[in-house]
Amino acid sequence: MPSIQSRLLNGFFRIFVRRRINAQANIPDLREFVARIDARLAKPWPGQVLRSTDIGGVPCDYLELPGNRPDRVLLYLHGGGFVFHAPKLYHSFLGRLCNVTRTNAWLPDYRLAPEHPFPAAPDDCLAAYRGLLDKGIAAENIVIMGDSAGGNLTLVTLQQARKAGLPMPACAVTLSAASEGGTPSSTAIANARRDPMFTIEAMMLFRKTYLRDGDPLDTRASPYYGSFEGFPPLLMFAGSTEMLLDDTVSVARRAAYQGARVQAQVWHSMIHVFPLFHQLPESDLALATIAGFINQALDNPADIRMHGEILQGIVTMNTFPLPG
Repeated sequence: MPSIQSRLLNGFFRIFVRRRINAQANIPDLREFVARIDARLAKPWPGQVLRSTDIGGVPCDYLELPGNRPDRVLLYLHGGGFVFHAPKLYHSFLGRLCNVTRTNAWLPDYRLAPEHPFPAAPDDCLAAYRGLLDKGIAAENIVIMGDSAGGNLTLVTLQQARKAGLPMPACAVTLSAASEGGTPSSTAIANARRDPMFTIEAMMLFRKTYLRDGDPLDTRASPYYGSFEGFPPLLMFAGSTEMLLDDTVSVARRAAYQGARVQAQVWHSMIHVFPLFHQLPESDLALATIAGFINQALDNPADIRMHGEILQGIVTMNTFPLPG
């Protein structure tokens, strides 16, 4: 049973957000609207030091908590349908997460569509990861994480880094990742009325704006079709009523069958990217899970035991074995 706070937040998004993000949405107006929501929902983390800089030639916010290790970092790839950014929300979330993982965070301001359509965003994210390595930060001390469009870019960055012969990070985390840029999935259709944030028309608007004339089956746009061999441990979250549910579950299955250590958690009736919202008790639970996973990957990577599970909250919903 979702919390009262979760039900209230779902109602807020259904009434005030879903109707504004539609097929007729004007991108500049949408960005202005998101900026107002961003200011309303974000909660600054006390003591957090924020600095504007760049990494690998990509503009970036660097978020530091005094006393945390500068050599252990989160590379966080933000969501926003590839067309907008809500930085205050991410500053707040990363403050919470860095506090319990003793890391600092880099938040790239990758180029957005329609001004910079595909493949500008994946190019920037790979450049940012390469920039961290060039800065002398060891791959085993880097975590790549992203939500929604940023979850897509997290998977793409890992695939592109492997193709480029770069070392893999310690682990990766996705929140409601978009992984397939073609036709809507079965859950996109089944959850079209249940999702409090998006409609199919809005999702297709984002994809059209981002891809323009690009091939939706290109693995840099749809990482589902890429290879997951050699991936670091991967933790994935999604809500049971969101339209992008299949994008997480299908990738988890595909990655596991290719030998990746992966766990997908499907949380009952949770909103898209729910761990970002500090108002929810479910967010605190998810944050604790993410922090435990990251800390284990950074401190004791040999102890990670993941076997391709899909979990419904804490209760196993379905499992599938690794091949062989």
